Amino acid sequence: MFDNLTRNLIDGFLVLICIFGLVGNGRTIYLLAFSIKKNSFTTFILNLSMADFGVLASLITTEIFVTVLTLNQRTYVVDTFFLLFFELFFFTYSASQFLLMAISLDRCVTVLFPLWHRCHRPPYLSTLVCGLIWILSFLLSAVHFILHQTKTFGSSPLLYQLIVNGLHCTPLMVVSTVTLWIHMRSKSQRSQRKLLTTIFLALLFFLLFSLPMNVFYVINYFDTYNLLLMTIGIGCASLNSSINPLLYFFIGRKKRGKDQPRASYKVALQRVFKDEKGSPEEQQTMKEDQL
Repeated sequence: MFDNLTRNLIDGFLVLICIFGLVGNGRTIYLLAFSIKKNSFTTFILNLSMADFGVLASLITTEIFVTVLTLNQRTYVVDTFFLLFFELFFFTYSASQFLLMAISLDRCVTVLFPLWHRCHRPPYLSTLVCGLIWILSFLLSAVHFILHQTKTFGSSPLLYQLIVNGLHCTPLMVVSTVTLWIHMRSKSQRSQRKLLTTIFLALLFFLLFSLPMNVFYVINYFDTYNLLLMTIGIGCASLNSSINPLLYFFIGRKKRGKDQPRASYKVALQRVFKDEKGSPEEQQTMKEDQL
């Protein structure tokens, strides 16, 4: 379908997106892990950034193996490593999907039941939920790898797992997105407008970018393999895992005057993910970054 020049241009564009996404998510992971005071919500964002980083790293590595396979150097070892990195992609992609679902549900509980969330929410609930999500995602990938290697489940059990993930996560994300959009317009949520806007846009972009990949995979499963559709799906997955750091930065920064310096990415993260607005700690950090 593609000539060599077109395929190289598309591959180069996808790799460029992945590289920018790796830099953005890597910076987010470092700041949230070592430089910014942790709370229950930044735990979710830290794990989401780790999952997106894994998605992009596995896509780049898989692209390398695809290039090797197209050069007629296909061996059993190369095929096995290709499958392993594909399972890494599925593992991190599923974790990202489950984490976004957990984030959306957590924010909905916050806006619908604020008193319970503030007074009765277990302090280590975020860490527990993230740990369970990573374990579940790993088990799903391990089962798929074993079934694929032993040829005990037809041609591809991954199709059914994608459908199950979509049926469980997509409706909850749609309801959460609508709920957050309604509460974003409420005056009572003005103090957390940046946070709600960030989560709303992250959910919206995930719904837009995850749907093509699942649909195209189903089409390729029941119909002949279509390289164009799979390329679009992989491009959407790359964009979805790369766009969150941009959301954090553009929503977290403030409009500045001519003589005001540009806010750093660290300050933007603090503005988005802090419950208090304009706290002394944030102001001190801003002064240090400006110096």
